Amino acid sequence: MEATANQNVPMDVRNRRILDYIDRDEVTKVAQAASEYTRTQLREDSFAMKLITPRKATEDLLDRDLTENLQIIEELEPDGPGAMWIDFQGTPESDYISGSRYKVPFGRIITPKHTKDIAELMTYRQDLRKILTENSIKDGLAVYDGKFMDIIRKIVFDTATGLPGANQFTGKVQWSGFTGGLDKYNLTEAMKMLPRGNANGKFRLRNNCMLLNEVTAQDLKKLDVEEIGDENVSKMWREGLTDGSPLGLKAIFTIKDDLVTDNQVWFFPEEEFIGKAYYMHDWTMFMKKEAYFIEMFSYWLGGMAIGNVAAPCLADFDYVEES
Repeated sequence: MEATANQNVPMDVRNRRILDYIDRDEVTKVAQAASEYTRTQLREDSFAMKLITPRKATEDLLDRDLTENLQIIEELEPDGPGAMWIDFQGTPESDYISGSRYKVPFGRIITPKHTKDIAELMTYRQDLRKILTENSIKDGLAVYDGKFMDIIRKIVFDTATGLPGANQFTGKVQWSGFTGGLDKYNLTEAMKMLPRGNANGKFRLRNNCMLLNEVTAQDLKKLDVEEIGDENVSKMWREGLTDGSPLGLKAIFTIKDDLVTDNQVWFFPEEEFIGKAYYMHDWTMFMKKEAYFIEMFSYWLGGMAIGNVAAPCLADFDYVEES
């Protein structure tokens, strides 16, 4: 409610208030005002958070082991395919975890420290909260989404030959290559991966969401009237590409083509079939004033784990078979 109320305050009033805080060396209040903006944007723009919504972790959920590391133990459906967790402080775990339980270990994401001359802030007519937090937002999102992509790539690329085919752990095809680009035929064939189980008929799931970058998503506009109908073609030309439901799937488009590669589409089931994510402390901005400089960085404490390694599937629509 407070963030909504601040939107009704004139921009120049908000900026003067922030500059006044800085002038009085009340950087805690500046950080609080900036954190309102940071928290909203991070929740909205992280594609990993759209796939697995982070939930607030309370102390009673935390589990102890022989170390002092924070973690939550989650139950895994009996006869499940196994789990992998994401370590925000290092690299993904190399081993699959199979059994009736899996852990969600916690780590802290810390963005680089940014320095700004306070006098320069006085020249801005834009929202100073955005100026103060823009770099931290981008850095924080890149780390969180990047760690998520590291682990799901590790899962789908684990095939016997290192080429598209069945996952060595699940026996289910979770990586397929297609020639001819992203068209309706190839997209429909790619959507068969999740519903189709392994040789024993296990790990069948239902398509719910596809993740692709905005460059690849432009190919959806090439689908003609006979393929997707006049109404859908007209809508794309009028409104452009928006998060919608092509072929009955929820679509998440991202500009992060360094994380979600061109000509590749990721498929996921409902969130309850993917994994869990928690946060202990939401994104917070730390600020310190020294002379006429203000230093700032953001941090977040939480954890994420892929509880079902059969969940992510990848379709490469520009795959070239090796001779």
